[in-house]
Amino acid sequence: MREKIYLAGPEVFLPETHAYFRDAKLLCNSFGFEGISPFDGEPNQALGIKKADFIFQNNCNLIDSCGLVIANCNPFRGALIDDGTAFEIGYAFANKKRIYGFLKNRIPLLESVKKTIETREHTSGFRIDGQGYLVNENFGNSINLMMEMAILNSGGKLIEGSLSDVLSILP
Repeated sequence: MREKIYLAGPEVFLPETHAYFRDAKLLCNSFGFEGISPFDGEPNQALGIKKADFIFQNNCNLIDSCGLVIANCNPFRGALIDDGTAFEIGYAFANKKRIYGFLKNRIPLLESVKKTIETREHTSGFRIDGQGYLVNENFGNSINLMMEMAILNSGGKLIEGSLSDVLSILP
């Protein structure tokens, strides 16, 4: 039986999302795995908040059914990882799943934030953003430390590359 991989990431918002996940599943298959997308599961015609709850429950159940999670950790709509992907990483970690993540450019988060949002000098010696928050997460991590540590402490890795690069290093 092939190991199942839940494919987490902001690709659910792509205009051609179903084509993306079709191709991603074919790629997983070529490496001997079964790719599972957030769109798998039972269809549901609910609307509004009931639809949102269905999606939430469905995605949690899909993660539960998989042995591992591969997450697209590239910045989404800003300097940081997609919120839904961050939740899926946390949920997977709490449920003892092995997690792998990938980034196009694995640079320190502090540099990524400074490239993405406007900051200015602050008397603390750190930069401060337009909302008044210090930009001081300078531990060498490439994504929010909670996400990166969840990935590493699950037994997985965060790599510079793509989905295929992650698949090529899986045991």
